[in-house]
Amino acid sequence: METKSIEVDESKLEAYAIISAMLPTYFWFQWQELLQIGVKIGLNENECKEAIKETLIASIHTMFNSALSYEEVVDLIPVKPIGTNEPQIKEILSGNLCSLFEKIKPA
Repeated sequence: METKSIEVDESKLEAYAIISAMLPTYFWFQWQELLQIGVKIGLNENECKEAIKETLIASIHTMFNSALSYEEVVDLIPVKPIGTNEPQIKEILSGNLCSLFEKIKPA
């Protein structure tokens, strides 16, 4: 896997830390939980890992590389099991990340 490094303006360093450097931590526990659920409902660990990995890659491609709008991407899958929790999840992300940014940004 190729790793890319980018050079950023120092004035944007903290914003990049929030949006990029810390980003995996927002998802790792969710992926692990999905893996455990998959095993619980009948897949083996390798099947779960492969399914999660391939679906994440395809999802990222669809979201950021397709010609579809956000609304069109969201409408591709009609069943949204945690859709009713989306406002709370957004609130947690926004509240926590904006608060953290305020703490680490230069004065």
